[in-house]
Amino acid sequence: MPQMAPINWTLIYIYIIMLYLILLILNFYLLSYTKPWSSYKSRKKKHFWK
Repeated sequence: MPQMAPINWTLIYIYIIMLYLILLILNFYLLSYTKPWSSYKSRKKKHFWK
């Protein structure tokens, strides 16, 4: 039993990291595919406002 606990924790930790990475990649892909120009405009506006 004591040997099983750390293995499970590591697996869970790796799984969480993988999910987070996948979510980030999906978000980037969605942003790039949907409206790449809008993000550029917003960034430019922010720079101008500053």
